Amino acid sequence: PEHIKQLYKTTWEIKQKNVIDMAADRGAYIDQSQSMNIHMIDANAAKVTSMHFYGWRKGLKTGMYYLRTKAAADAIQFTVEQKKAQDQTVSGLADRAEISSMDEIACSLDSPDDCLSCGS
Repeated sequence: PEHIKQLYKTTWEIKQKNVIDMAADRGAYIDQSQSMNIHMIDANAAKVTSMHFYGWRKGLKTGMYYLRTKAAADAIQFTVEQKKAQDQTVSGLADRAEISSMDEIACSLDSPDDCLSCGS
């Protein structure tokens, strides 16, 4: 429902001007600056400069701690190719490689002196 969406916005849906305003309101009651993260979908030099000057005019001691930008591509859109996922030779090699490497690093309780973690 729309009223729930308005109540629980993602960080990309919150206006960053409001974040700066709230940080400035809190700033009068704390003796140090806030580590504030700014989230911009399409950040550029003009927008970041404008944001810094707005925060400075509001009295912020720190413009921002981190600038978070949205990725150009969504990670969910990348998938494993079906042919490779169904290819038993590729997955079989990966499974065997993992098992052999696990055997090499597994600790043997029978001879703890051979283990770097137990024998030290």
